[in-house]
Amino acid sequence: MASSRLERIGSIYTRVRGLLRSGALKPEDKPVWYDVYEAFPPKIEPCFGRKAPDITIRNIFYQEDIIRAKFYERFGSPGLISLTDNRFSTPCQKFLEKYKEMEKDFTDENELFEAVVKALAEEKSLIASNEQKSSGNSMASMFTSAVNNKASQKSTINVADVLSEK
Repeated sequence: MASSRLERIGSIYTRVRGLLRSGALKPEDKPVWYDVYEAFPPKIEPCFGRKAPDITIRNIFYQEDIIRAKFYERFGSPGLISLTDNRFSTPCQKFLEKYKEMEKDFTDENELFEAVVKALAEEKSLIASNEQKSSGNSMASMFTSAVNNKASQKSTINVADVLSEK
């Protein structure tokens, strides 16, 4: 068998190797990672008693991370976002693009942030007003008008007329 079931005594590699040698595990059933582990073994065998190295981990911050943090602090999360759909950018990504575009005109970050907020609000109001102008042709407005027309046209059905043979 693979010596012991305790993870303190042997690694998963030694346990699987023992199962293969004893015949308890068929070669065709061995894990996918087994051949990779044998071809590229780690420099130091992973074991339970090994101490973690005392290495200081550096924080990695990009300029965009600070801007994103400010954006989400002020506006919150937009809800569900599909990361697989690249056709549409998130509100935060639009904000970052506008921020980078306007960055050369400002020296103070707070003024720049407020200017980007105003610029995007103006763009949004322009888009909204254009949508209202063209809303007469939208599918939603056509559906709403059809429902309203149907509701206003009350038809009376006479049961005698339906059942009578003509």
